[in-house]
Amino acid sequence: MLTVIRNHLRPLRGSLALLGLLQVLSVAASLYLPTLNARLIDDGVAQGDQSTIWRIGGWMLLLSVGQLALAGLAVWTGARIATYFGRDLRERVFTAVMGLGSGQQRRIGQSSLITRCGSDVMQVQMLLLLFCTVLLTAPLTMVGAIVMGVREDPRLSVLMAVAVPVLVLVIGLFAWLAVPGYRRMQGQIDQVNRILREQLAGLRVVRVFRREQHEQQRFDRASDEMIATSKGVGRLYLALGPVVTLLMNLGIVAVIWFGGGRVAAGEIGIGSIAAFITYLLQIMSAVLMTTAIVMQLPRARVSAGRIREVLDAEPTLAEKAGARPATDPARGLEARGATLRHPGAQQPVLRDVTLRLRPGQRTAVVGSTGAGKSTLVQLLARQLDASEGSVLLDGVDIREHRLQDVRRSVGIVPQRAYLFSGTVASNLRYGASDATDDLLWQALGVAQAEDFVRELPGGLEAPIASGGTNLSGGQRQRLCIARALVLRPRFYLFDDSLSALDTRTDANLRRALTDWAGDAAVVFVSQRLSSVAGADQIVVLERGAVVGCGTHEALLRECPTYTEFVESQATQEELV
Repeated sequence: MLTVIRNHLRPLRGSLALLGLLQVLSVAASLYLPTLNARLIDDGVAQGDQSTIWRIGGWMLLLSVGQLALAGLAVWTGARIATYFGRDLRERVFTAVMGLGSGQQRRIGQSSLITRCGSDVMQVQMLLLLFCTVLLTAPLTMVGAIVMGVREDPRLSVLMAVAVPVLVLVIGLFAWLAVPGYRRMQGQIDQVNRILREQLAGLRVVRVFRREQHEQQRFDRASDEMIATSKGVGRLYLALGPVVTLLMNLGIVAVIWFGGGRVAAGEIGIGSIAAFITYLLQIMSAVLMTTAIVMQLPRARVSAGRIREVLDAEPTLAEKAGARPATDPARGLEARGATLRHPGAQQPVLRDVTLRLRPGQRTAVVGSTGAGKSTLVQLLARQLDASEGSVLLDGVDIREHRLQDVRRSVGIVPQRAYLFSGTVASNLRYGASDATDDLLWQALGVAQAEDFVRELPGGLEAPIASGGTNLSGGQRQRLCIARALVLRPRFYLFDDSLSALDTRTDANLRRALTDWAGDAAVVFVSQRLSSVAGADQIVVLERGAVVGCGTHEALLRECPTYTEFVESQATQEELV
């Protein structure tokens, strides 16, 4: 946890130094006030000296105002430090999450990653805020109050040596008991987030099968478990308050009990007793102030460990350092003996795949469900890295290229169309922020989306809801295709992204794409015979392996798997 905090505080060293100075001055002022009060009582009130009362009282007033101003400025500085720390830590966690591979995201869980970027960062930020406002003030107050108390009466200071350790032990015991509860609570927050995300994503399925009550019960169970854990921890700390208050009051009673006899004997004054009680309360209050840290520390410790897990994860798509290799654009994009195995899986998803995409070539990828078509597209776009073998871009291992160069060269349209909240234009410019309106309209025309966009209120500035939920499936898909076209990459990868389009729109889009793509290589994953038959080469996948590669006519003669695919398409057309 300290590593997580320390690494993000280095840019704030100046503010931390200012905070330390303000807190030292504020504590010094608060420690000197009881001494002035003792002099006011013994030398002014007890003696009836009005001038002394006004003089010392005036100094106390000025010192109180100054102490209040210093304490307020220290709190403001501490809050500012914690806010900037939270911003920087959240940014770093978000960047780390963006670098995680799909396997790492599945292992940790998307709902847990959301919690770690939000709730967990907030817990650590709150702990730092308490550190800034309490951690330095409390020990300074304790040490200073002990010194000042011994000055007032060394014999009564024995009471401090008894009361303070007992209070520290009690608070430490409560904190130790709270750690398991906070650990369970963070996991239960993940569970609530996971169920909520599933229900929102699958809301239509839930309604179709009338499982609203079942899903409500699932959410209620997870929520009740989290509430029960939270109540358990809350009861623990509710019990801490009365215990600490009891110890503080017992300390005051002890001071009055033992100090009263000494006052009666004339050994010390009433002002000294009042000052000593104030110092004892300051010591115990300082210990009580640390209770806030003790309450936050277990939860922040768990959160910091979860954040550390994300920050320490080795990015699966990391770039190699060093000089960039020379490339040969004529080589295109190719896979050589590429095998991909997900962590923990017994069988590879892709096995010894070899193929080549040349500039200007049209390639179709077909295969049964689960054959590895989408995985192959992700491998070629370097969304995944091969476990064995390699993928080459321009004759060089794709892992040797900068990621930004790969993303600029290889454009992918995923099977699941997703749009971000904003406008049509902002979504189309997602990969090319400097694209002109003319280019956007041209891309929309190729994607067969120009007509419906012109009909939208505002055209290119028409609002788009998160996920594109205010559009139909076919409209979302065409806008996603147009977004990839605006990028003008050298390789277009369409991962069955035309499935939401009717046959006529599909054919029109392919004809328009031929002129648009020019010398760019185009790869289609499709289950439509009409879409793949005219490709320059057709890649047939079966159980993760390439079982055929060639033209439509050649595969009909040489590849039984492709022949079955063609026959099944013909049968479906007859049934229709």
